[in-house]
Amino acid sequence: MSKITLILSFFIALFMSACTNATFIQSFIQTSNEGIFIRSQKQQSFKISFQNPSQLRTTLDRDLALKLKNLGLKEVKENADYEILINLVDMKKHSYAQKITTSARFFYDFDPLESDGEWMVENYYTMQVNLQINSKNHNSQKTSLLARTAYLGNKERCQLSLENKIINQIVSFFYF
Repeated sequence: MSKITLILSFFIALFMSACTNATFIQSFIQTSNEGIFIRSQKQQSFKISFQNPSQLRTTLDRDLALKLKNLGLKEVKENADYEILINLVDMKKHSYAQKITTSARFFYDFDPLESDGEWMVENYYTMQVNLQINSKNHNSQKTSLLARTAYLGNKERCQLSLENKIINQIVSFFYF
């Protein structure tokens, strides 16, 4: 096998593995305020109260609990230092097209789908989570998180990417 064939095979294999990776979907997150800042210490406890009125199949609460445990916090059923209230509002698919340039024929051709001009098409998923963190030592803090994919992809992969973005954002609120 020649070097070029070997290198080409290697790059194709890397590309295919990247395309099947669930984290390959690019996502963004936006908070409804400046965010939440919680000064915490190792071995403090937390409790997650999770509501899912949208009835999505998700492991968001379990994955969040695992990440918080990895930070050094411990999960308890009662009398927690931090109570994390999560309401998974919805996951929606958005698709729309918008004309961004027009042609000079506008004044005599009113066809809205004329072939001249440029169109911007956007297709993406969003997931919204409302969050409140109650603490024994501090006031409760709340925010709304809106995660968005950059483009459409496999729905399950997009959901996983959005959940990971939300989990990482919630974990980032805790600092030691």
